[in-house]
Amino acid sequence: MARDGSGGRFEVPCHDEESGWFDASSSCYWRLLEPPPAGDDPVWAGHAPGDGAVYNGQCPGQPLMGGLRWFQNPPPGYGSGPNLEALAEEAVTKMRLLGADIGIAPRQGGTGTVGVPVWVWNAPSPRTTGPTSASATALGVTVTATATVQDVVWNFGNGTALSCPFPGTPYSPAAGLTPPSRANGQCGITGYSRPGDYLVTATTTWAVHWAGGGQQGDLTTTRSSQAPVTIAELQVVGR
Repeated sequence: MARDGSGGRFEVPCHDEESGWFDASSSCYWRLLEPPPAGDDPVWAGHAPGDGAVYNGQCPGQPLMGGLRWFQNPPPGYGSGPNLEALAEEAVTKMRLLGADIGIAPRQGGTGTVGVPVWVWNAPSPRTTGPTSASATALGVTVTATATVQDVVWNFGNGTALSCPFPGTPYSPAAGLTPPSRANGQCGITGYSRPGDYLVTATTTWAVHWAGGGQQGDLTTTRSSQAPVTIAELQVVGR
């Protein structure tokens, strides 16, 4: 219920797509201002951006009462609608994040040799390494999420696992039989000790930061991908 300039009462909806959420105590609608004003804008009333938020007010029947205003907490009645974390999850779904785009030496479909180093890497792209962003909106509130790969755990199928918080470096013939070095941004192992068929599994952990509706937060999600590798013993042919 809102009041007009003469003190009369009239009904208004609790939420309006254009105006935002209604606050009965002020008889105004408040909508979060996105993007927020510059940090030196007087509307922040001496507060730093991120300390509270700025809202735009529209007051039915009292047009002079609205305008931009800083609030430490959302105005009464605001945010009683969408679940912001659920919107963040929806934004993550829109990104269509993937597991590692696996590169491996010996190459997939080829055959490696016992004791020879195995190199692995994750080919960079927005959906395999990030960063990538997406937004989701409900009831006039928009949440934007940005995802970046935090870590990839490589399991080589022989009981050995390796964590690489970086994409890794593609193998180059110039490396010869040099084992990959994490200190140089390379991922892999010194080699398999037995011949056989192995399945390399890469489990990617994505770190996601979201913001919207005057709030922000973090979440993680994982994706996996696999690649087969065949290892054979070195055959020595005598003369």
